[in-house]
Amino acid sequence: MDLQQLEQIIELGESSLVEFKSERFHSESFAKEVVAFSNYKGGDIYIGVEDSGIVSGVSSKKVEEKIVNICRNNITPSLIPEIIPFKINEKIIYKVNIPKGEYRPYKVKKSNKFYIRVGSVSIEPTNEELVRLFQVGGKLHFEISTIQNSSLKDLDLLKFKIYCTDFRKIEFDEDLLSEQLINLDILTESGHITIVGMLFFGKNIGGKLPQSGIELNRFSGKTLDSEILDHKSIAADLPSLVSQSEIFVTFNSGKKAAFNKEQTRRIDKYDYEPFIVRELIVNAFSHRDWSVFGQKIRLNLFFNRLELFSPGGLPNTLNLDKALNGISYYRNPLISQMFRDYNMAEKMGRGLFKIAKFAKEKNINIQYITDPEYFKIIVYNSNNPE
Repeated sequence: MDLQQLEQIIELGESSLVEFKSERFHSESFAKEVVAFSNYKGGDIYIGVEDSGIVSGVSSKKVEEKIVNICRNNITPSLIPEIIPFKINEKIIYKVNIPKGEYRPYKVKKSNKFYIRVGSVSIEPTNEELVRLFQVGGKLHFEISTIQNSSLKDLDLLKFKIYCTDFRKIEFDEDLLSEQLINLDILTESGHITIVGMLFFGKNIGGKLPQSGIELNRFSGKTLDSEILDHKSIAADLPSLVSQSEIFVTFNSGKKAAFNKEQTRRIDKYDYEPFIVRELIVNAFSHRDWSVFGQKIRLNLFFNRLELFSPGGLPNTLNLDKALNGISYYRNPLISQMFRDYNMAEKMGRGLFKIAKFAKEKNINIQYITDPEYFKIIVYNSNNPE
């Protein structure tokens, strides 16, 4: 960073990625900002700059030691910041770079409070936001959270029996039913159904989990304001959702016949390869963030493409490059395991890697859009890509 860039940052003022502190900052106040940045996207704290943007400078060399001590002793988990000195208008300031934390959520040790960055201020997260922080940090799998006002009567025991005998290959023992359900994290010891239990074996899944299910739409054109030719909103168990979504895509898309010149035989070229459709849908349900309420997985078919939207960004430290190269991280390990039991997913959990590899072999154009709040995959129609 050169001096001109630094002056521009100070002139623009505080933001979601920038905080100013005078040399006389309080330890708890500084720890709060560090925690908020660590729990968000990271950011920079400029020591020696007043809230107004006036450069007051740093006169004591002990400030750097104070910063390090706060980050190591006043924050849980502790972290080591990057501290860079700058000289501006003959005054020394420190840029303290706080990276996006790998071990979220972070908290201020003394007050036992968590913070997130919202705009130019650091605030305490809501309960829902805090749950998501724990989940992103790999310290909580929301899929085993309890559904209030639920009990054993909310389970379809015939579905569970079929799962045990036909797919899991274990004995279904009605006399030990509760114990078996608890061992599989479908039922809690308090008698409530877990999210994963409801998603696979619930009776009234949509009523108990409003964020469950999938929205299926087919549009006549290339945009959302095109005429809707077909629409379905489905609330069912996850294996059924996968199957019904596949049927929807098959029914609302086509295939063209091509001929192999060497072997003079017909080859069907699908608008959307069934293998990719299945992998996309299973991957979406396996990795969506179930702590995000008010949003469902959405599959939109346009004239030239298929778009699949899943609430919640990529989990933990996983990024797109890692996912496409076969590195896996299970946000919902139990859901992923049950999909494997139903023979809908492989043991390795390399959904995106397999999709990308298959698409390259078949010359299929796929686009991946990542965001902290969602993940979207666009598959262009192999027969009508424009």
